[in-house]
Amino acid sequence: MRVFIIDDNQIDLLISRKLLLKNKADLEVQEYVQAQQALSDITERRSDNPDVILLDLNMPEMDGWEFLEALKGAEVQSNLKVYVLTSSLDDRDRTKAKDYEVVAGYLTKPLNDVAIQNILD
Repeated sequence: MRVFIIDDNQIDLLISRKLLLKNKADLEVQEYVQAQQALSDITERRSDNPDVILLDLNMPEMDGWEFLEALKGAEVQSNLKVYVLTSSLDDRDRTKAKDYEVVAGYLTKPLNDVAIQNILD
């Protein structure tokens, strides 16, 4: 299983990576600090795209919402699951995330073992 983590915060990237690998050591985890780079990788290399994306909402240049909008127009595999992973507690964000078919869940930071198990099941 391949997992992309898209987050501009290095500490959050490290925590997410460590928790993912703690729960399933054979995961392929790739980290991105820029959503645009992740989007380019996804649209350019279709053969080894992720199964799961953990996506932060609040990032410079391209934020999580812009990434989701761009993903809607891209050809991606039908089983791709995006989990919004954010520090935002705003119910409007949670509601807005439901508007995107590719979003499988909304998680608040910090990530924990229970959330990871739900993602990996």
